[in-house]
Parts: sequence; structure tokens; C-alpha cells
Amino acid sequence: MSLNNCIDIVSRHDPDKFLALMAGDNAFRQIAFPIYAFNVEVSRVPWVTSESLIAEMRLMWWQELLEAIELGKILPEHPISSNLSQNLNKRNFAIKLLKKTIIARRWDIYSESHESDNDLWEYVEHTSSNLLAACSNIDDSVISFGRGIGMASYLMAVPQLLQAGKKPLPNLSEEGIHTLAKEALNKIKNIKSMDLDKKYFPIFRIGWMAPIILKKIINNPKALLDGSVQLSEFRKKVRLFKLTLQNSY
Repeated sequence: MSLNNCIDIVSRHDPDKFLALMAGDNAFRQIAFPIYAFNVEVSRVPWVTSESLIAEMRLMWWQELLEAIELGKILPEHPISSNLSQNLNKRNFAIKLLKKTIIARRWDIYSESHESDNDLWEYVEHTSSNLLAACSNIDDSVISFGRGIGMASYLMAVPQLLQAGKKPLPNLSEEGIHTLAKEALNKIKNIKSMDLDKKYFPIFRIGWMAPIILKKIINNPKALLDGSVQLSEFRKKVRLFKLTLQNSY
């Protein structure tokens, strides 16, 4: 199967990540696009059906696909299965990370709240950091950075989650939102202050807008609940272009 299948899925369903991944070189795209196409498909499962049993079964299908890759069995048919298999061949650590991503996505099927901030951070790690690590390596810096940018994305989804009847945050007060955003921004700042191997820079550009998003939320937590934290497409593209030219994130 062509990598174009993976690229098309990410382009249609997650255009911001599509832009960030396209900013990398061809070798990087070969690694990252199958992982993020997998993420698109898994993250969409709870939202394409209102039947929890059907959603559970679809997540199980993806779990079985990863197990087939891990054990070298015949793959279930899907436009991205071949590329994902090539990507994850003999990379069992990445398969284990993606299995945890699937488990975390079960929360999206139901409407229960995360019981604590720690539970929410664990969810964010498994749905954000795990993807970064699967594209690169398991490293404390990758996990921490993934938590920071993942929380930015999650907070931006809070208005839609509320509208869908979910309970996205343990504490929906402005103070609670401010605390989460501040902690997320600090995680990103701490990683940016470190002298990291430049091999991480392309995948870290996935979160190229996270610092700006988090600063807006910190300055006005209520704006998040109002759904008025917005970023222009022009500003997003200009920032990504500059970071790519500078080989930064």
C-alpha cells in the first residue's frame, strides 16, 4: 500500500498535524504518517457510532491489528495496515505504546469524568506522548513534551466535549483550567531549555502551536469555556514555516 493512504487520512481529519508532518523530510514522513494515520482512525472510533459496544469492538479490531503485526501474522485489510506493519516491524516497544493509546481511547466512548488531574495527565500521555515516542524513542523528554502539547490539544477540545455530553475535566473552574494550562506550558518550556538531540525536532514540531494556545488559556481561562480561543490559519502557517526554516520546534 502507498504511504499516500496514510497521508490522505491525516490530511482530511487532522490538518494541523498534516502540515507539521509534511514539514519533515521523506524519511521522517515514512515513519510518522502511518503512526498518525493510526491515531486518526483510533481517535475517530468513539465518535462515528453512538453504540458503545460497536465502538469497543472497533477498538478491539485495532488492538488485533497491532497483535498481528507483533506476531508476524496475516494482517487484517485496511488502507494503512501495510505501512503501519512496515513501520512497526521489530519495534515492539512502539506496538506496546500504541496498545496503551487504544486502551486510553476507551474513555472517549463513555461520559465519565477523569477522576483526578493525575488520571487526565495519564490519558494525555497515552494519547499524545505515546505517539511521539512511537515515532522516535522512549525518553523522558519525549514523554514530558508530549504531555505538554497533548494537554494543549485536549483543552482546545473541551468545548466540543462538553457539547457532546462529556465531562472532560475533573475541575471545570477557571482556576482548574489555569492550573492545567500552566503546568502544560511549563513542561514545554522545560524541554525547550534542554540541549536535545536534533533528531527529535521534526516530531516535536507536531506541537508548534501549543505554547501560544496555552498562553491564551492562561491569560483568560474563561475564553476556553466560551470557545473563543482561536488561532488564525495564517498565523499558524507562518509560525510553522519559521520553525521549519530554523530547524526548531
